[in-house]
Amino acid sequence: METKKNILEIKNLHTYFYTDGGIIKSVDGVDIKLKEGSTLGIVGESGSGKSVTALSVMSLLMGTRGRVAQGEILLDGKDVVRIGEEEKRKLRGGRISMIFQEPMTSLNPVMKIGRQLTECVLQHEAVSKQEAYKKAEDMLRMTGVPRVERMMKEYPFQLSGGQRQRVMIAIALVCKPQVLIADEPTTALDVTIQAQILDLMNNLKKETGTSILFITHDLGVVAETCDEVAVMYCGRVVEKGDVKSIFAAPSHPYTRGLLASIPKLGVPVDELESIPGNVPSPRHMPEGCKFAPRCSRAFDKCRKEEPDFFHMGNGHVSRCWLCEGKGGEGK
Repeated sequence: METKKNILEIKNLHTYFYTDGGIIKSVDGVDIKLKEGSTLGIVGESGSGKSVTALSVMSLLMGTRGRVAQGEILLDGKDVVRIGEEEKRKLRGGRISMIFQEPMTSLNPVMKIGRQLTECVLQHEAVSKQEAYKKAEDMLRMTGVPRVERMMKEYPFQLSGGQRQRVMIAIALVCKPQVLIADEPTTALDVTIQAQILDLMNNLKKETGTSILFITHDLGVVAETCDEVAVMYCGRVVEKGDVKSIFAAPSHPYTRGLLASIPKLGVPVDELESIPGNVPSPRHMPEGCKFAPRCSRAFDKCRKEEPDFFHMGNGHVSRCWLCEGKGGEGK
């Protein structure tokens, strides 16, 4: 069986925000690999560092006090952290694209849909305006929206939420990037439209060969769309592996808590399970395991020493002292 190569590798990524009140370590040593033609899910609560990881990959931290303090982001073997701004602009939208959480704030409200799509093509490809318009139209048609010719002449406010999200997907994929980052692309949509968008992304992935980094807090979505999953907490990956292994045998208490909070079809309960407490402030991180203050199974070692990854087999790793002795140690 042929092994797929890694199209995107994030190695020991540290993204810090330098504020008047001190340094906020939003991403603190993340290691992630995205295989060619596959979908990797990144899950975790708000504040776990998912979106900042995505913005770091896209080099979209300008205008903020954040910067990549340490680590590498390798796109097809090339470190995009250490290239010039002009080269980064050429990569964005060309070789790597992103779908943002809220399409209404991501689309330009005073530009027609056709112009926004066409601009992406003209920015990255040496084609005429007519050719760019035709390519944009074809990409929008691939997303399954009706009356494409009319929609190309409309403004974002004239479209529904689902239509705007499909436009965002078309903009992200019109230049057929190697990597697509989808940052909670179904959050603002109702469940019926969510299902349609997820099916669309899966179909377009097969047609274009694009690899997808899917950021979400919804493990149900991960089960449906992803090949592998990385669970983040407090700026770190605490568990990662293929989807079947994680769902069949979650080893980190945080992952177990996330899975236990999902309603199960046909299983009536009076109250859904929840993880007690809140994600700690990045200004005041606890010693030892960052999840220990919320973990019912924590013991003294958890509160004093932060664990490294323990191997659970078949590429499944977990950052938890409860896994010590169950597999091999190390990263």
